[in-house]
Amino acid sequence: MSQPRPLAVAVIRHPRTGAIFVDETTEPGTGRVHHRAVGGGIEFGELAAQTLVRELREEYGIQVTVGAQLGVLENLFVYQGQAGHELVVVHEAEFASSEDYSVERTPCNDDPDTVGTWRPREGSPYPLYPDGLDNLMSDH
Repeated sequence: MSQPRPLAVAVIRHPRTGAIFVDETTEPGTGRVHHRAVGGGIEFGELAAQTLVRELREEYGIQVTVGAQLGVLENLFVYQGQAGHELVVVHEAEFASSEDYSVERTPCNDDPDTVGTWRPREGSPYPLYPDGLDNLMSDH
């Protein structure tokens, strides 16, 4: 990857528990599990909020209402042996339908190694990405 990749992710909090809805991914080849805020790549001419609506619909069939922008994170990482560089726009969001909050685990339509799940506010054994998201959420 020769240039940073623009991404948008959503912080969707469960109204009763405060858990956040995340992608839980098992890295092929290593078996390492991690959590990432849900969202995806921003397409040319698309606003970050529009990206979140599109990505959640495509990946999980879920409609969301996008709220305030919480900030932007810069993330340098290695995944499957490849260096990555992302600029990540973080927004608050909520599910449009309260019924969607009852889903415990749901497969991602775009990636067989990923499921959508609720990450508890504290005590998860898996790292959360992008780096700095925990601090950004605690500031808001």
